[in-house]
Amino acid sequence: MLATSTLIASASVWSGPFEDGLAARDKGDFASAVHIFKPLAQSGDANCQFQLSLLYAAGKGAQADNKQALYWLRQSATRGNTQAQSNLGNAFHMGREVAQDTIKAYAWLSMASAGGDSAASTNLNVVARKMSPLQLNQGKALAQVCLQGNFKPCL
Repeated sequence: MLATSTLIASASVWSGPFEDGLAARDKGDFASAVHIFKPLAQSGDANCQFQLSLLYAAGKGAQADNKQALYWLRQSATRGNTQAQSNLGNAFHMGREVAQDTIKAYAWLSMASAGGDSAASTNLNVVARKMSPLQLNQGKALAQVCLQGNFKPCL
């Protein structure tokens, strides 16, 4: 029992700015969360970029700004954040803030699914059922090109 409580106590020592941002968000202090996440996002932290995209999209902690939300979502997705890739795939599927593009939707959802995002796997199946065999092949090929090109060809 003592070892467990020591382990739990020492785990809290390892928290950092990202965890502080999550804690602020979870408490409903969205302005502080934006204040914490933004400089980290600007320095390239994919997790903070994703969280910042969600806050801008919801208008929490900052004025709702779909352009900023999409910008940070793309930044996070191109750095390999599977949740961001999944959300970007859904945006292309639905045509939310981007031109609707089933091929790009499939590619992003495919990459997110391969990275372990279970929601992306479910949504990938939904998208795939709506695609022709040619479109499926194009989506698979685009996913490979995107992976080889550090995701940039999929934007």
